[in-house]
Amino acid sequence: MFGGRKLASAQAEFEAIAFPLMDRLYSRAHRMTRNSLDAEDLVQSTYLKAWRYYHSFIPGTNFQAWIFRILTNTYINAYRQEKRMPLREDFEVAQAVVACESSTAATQKPPNDIDDYRDVFDDTVTSALNKLPEKYRHAVLMKDLRNLSYQEIAKLLDCPIGTIMSRISRGRRLLSRYLQAYATEKGLS
Repeated sequence: MFGGRKLASAQAEFEAIAFPLMDRLYSRAHRMTRNSLDAEDLVQSTYLKAWRYYHSFIPGTNFQAWIFRILTNTYINAYRQEKRMPLREDFEVAQAVVACESSTAATQKPPNDIDDYRDVFDDTVTSALNKLPEKYRHAVLMKDLRNLSYQEIAKLLDCPIGTIMSRISRGRRLLSRYLQAYATEKGLS
């Protein structure tokens, strides 16, 4: 397996040339992954592959370049494999979102003062608000008109706070799109 070298001497030789590179490998892995735990996993996988294929390394050639190439290829292969994997969602989170969507879709009405936004805004803004899906409109109005916190809105609508934050963000983005010409006309953008 090691081309005439004994296993013990090959292991000692590998350790002598590979272990001094550990900090540099970790540094490169951390730049690639941007996460310390993923970088540690990547370095560990690199060392395992380097040891597994050490018999194919030609003594006298550039070991550092060889092991850094293994690191890069390992990262690229893991990235490609991850891209092919379907998105995974936590079942409990997905279940809570679905329950929230179904419970607030038609059954829950917002507090009365949310319905009175037509008196606060002019026709153009009211029209843009009316274009928003109801779940986005309620969340945006509760946040921006009533100045409620995300926690308060989540409690009122019986939804997870992440869902509320998402609805507000999407609602504001849609409103921005609907009101772009109006804002330009009024000199607001």
